[in-house]
Amino acid sequence: MAEDGRFAAEGRESDPHARIQARIAQRRSDRAASSATPGSAAPGSVPTARKRRRRPAHAQRRPSRISRLARTLAFLLAVAVVVVSLRHFVVASYYIPSGSMEPTLHGCKHCEPDLVLVDRLSYRFSSVARSDVVVFDRPPLAPPEDSQLIKRVIGLPGETVSGHDGKVFIGARALPEPYVNPACHGTGDFAAVKVPAGKYFVMGDNRCDSLDSRVFGVIAGSSIVGRSVAVSWPLKHLRWL
Repeated sequence: MAEDGRFAAEGRESDPHARIQARIAQRRSDRAASSATPGSAAPGSVPTARKRRRRPAHAQRRPSRISRLARTLAFLLAVAVVVVSLRHFVVASYYIPSGSMEPTLHGCKHCEPDLVLVDRLSYRFSSVARSDVVVFDRPPLAPPEDSQLIKRVIGLPGETVSGHDGKVFIGARALPEPYVNPACHGTGDFAAVKVPAGKYFVMGDNRCDSLDSRVFGVIAGSSIVGRSVAVSWPLKHLRWL
């Protein structure tokens, strides 16, 4: 009889259907046992994801209006400092106050004056060159209408500059000047000037209507604010110098 029971058990183990039924019964038993444990999920319920832990109340707070305003003011202040620094040390803009640099720069009474960008930094690392268009502080003998003037560098330290026969001469050499206003038909005569060390002889391109070193003398290199590099306004005059 015992052998018959053993053979029956072996027959169930070899029967796939029987094994599946046994596994289902075992899972039901385990589920019933877990449902009897306190805090366990109800039978047949689907396990749910653990709730996300809430952040502390102080971590959920948004920046206050005062905080946002303070950040905005700090940003604007930083921008203002950068702009002022650039204007003071690197690049500045100047309107042409007169027609003394026509036709290179426009500043006549009946036209829109050019706005010129001036590089204030380059002369800290390089020397002033002939034909540079420079902005400089008004020399003592210049008219007091403008605190700063703009002219072209003609004579360098140590050179002798003179004007005759409608041309400008550096020593005995005539200076080619394609920038001179053609309406002036050259440059009027003026006596020879020896340019001292550290000084520069400057002239306007509109030779028949320019108060320059022929009137107020040479200018000091220390009075030069910077070199004009471009016309930025009006847009139709936009160009490099």
